Amino acid sequence: MWHLPTIRAIAATTPEGRVVLVARPSSRAAEVLAVEPSVARVLYAPHYKDRLKGVRETIDFYRLCKAERPRAVWILEKIDRPAIAAALAGAPERRGFGLGHGQERWLNRGPFLPKAMRPAHRIDKLAAFEAAHGLVVTSREPALKLDPEALATVKARYADRPGPWLCLGIGASEPARTWPAERFAETARRLADLFGTVFWVGGPHEADAAKAAISDLPNNVVACDLPLDQSAALIALSAGFLGNDSGALNVAAAVGTPCVGLMGTAPVPAYSKWLSRLDAGAGRIADITVDQAVAAVRARFVSEAWAHTRA
Repeated sequence: MWHLPTIRAIAATTPEGRVVLVARPSSRAAEVLAVEPSVARVLYAPHYKDRLKGVRETIDFYRLCKAERPRAVWILEKIDRPAIAAALAGAPERRGFGLGHGQERWLNRGPFLPKAMRPAHRIDKLAAFEAAHGLVVTSREPALKLDPEALATVKARYADRPGPWLCLGIGASEPARTWPAERFAETARRLADLFGTVFWVGGPHEADAAKAAISDLPNNVVACDLPLDQSAALIALSAGFLGNDSGALNVAAAVGTPCVGLMGTAPVPAYSKWLSRLDAGAGRIADITVDQAVAAVRARFVSEAWAHTRA
């Protein structure tokens, strides 16, 4: 989501107005960007964890470059493997962050970001990279495009569910970013006067925990079985979102749904006007109380008139 403005700006410099995006399979970019006009195709580059991971990833990207024969390769990261592979494959133009890493030796189009920017957040690096390469980005808002079919499917599936809707994003990539499920349940109970339906959004492996936490709470629905495009559609149709610092939170901001993020380690900055952060301090998501979460949602519900938007 953070990269979308940059990707669109790069695409705008090409005759086709589109790029081929290479991403990790875990990003599920092909699903997320299925209707994104600036992305012609998504190709996946596997992430290896063995001793030869660097060699294997370099070979994979080399083969990809030989097959695709790109005019230019833009690397929105500091790693050197894609730069090495692109150079060996003869890609005419190679750009990347640099940051004083080994990657710079394999790039042939500067300028590069300085070493001093190494600790900076990814969003700040993207903004600096855009400025350095003359890319025109007028907004950091991802403004994710949604598949109309996915929207229609979700509307039909939950047509009988009263609004307004609230989505709870219970998933996260690691325990340090995961708020306890029982706190989500208590929060849902205490916000029942505001929302007609509360949807629990996460991966399939989180469905059982959600069901156990919900227990007999009325008007709470586990929606962990939705494919990614429909999950994004559900979030977009909801009046608001409360969730962990995760992909779902970034999707909420990207589709313009007011969202409150529960922050743990390395918290995402409030890069979107739709996103507000709730951080109890010292990167401990477990320190965030139900009282704080309820107050944050209730305050924005009232001030932004969530009840009069979407479902």
